[in-house]
Amino acid sequence: MAKEEPPSTSKDLQELQRKLSLLIASVQNNSKVVSFMKSPVGQYLDRHPFLTLTLLVFVALSAVPVGFFLLLVVLTSLAAFVGVILLEGCCRNTTPVVTVRWL
Repeated sequence: MAKEEPPSTSKDLQELQRKLSLLIASVQNNSKVVSFMKSPVGQYLDRHPFLTLTLLVFVALSAVPVGFFLLLVVLTSLAAFVGVILLEGCCRNTTPVVTVRWL
């Protein structure tokens, strides 16, 4: 029986670290990121990392309920639109069964 070699976690971690550092370098060298970090807001957030993390988490977590709300608005509008089209299409060509006359 051939002995299987255990996976080398140190090589995998080094490869992951290399890929992560390349990703971070590409983000930091992006022209929009550089211009933002030179702005007063970027410099303030760079000096206050806890506030930056708090804002990032708040924006990320608040995006989910806002997205659900917007989806609900779109689906409700679509359902109302389809309902109006169906009701207008069904009821326009029919004659009323009971005619009401006001005296």
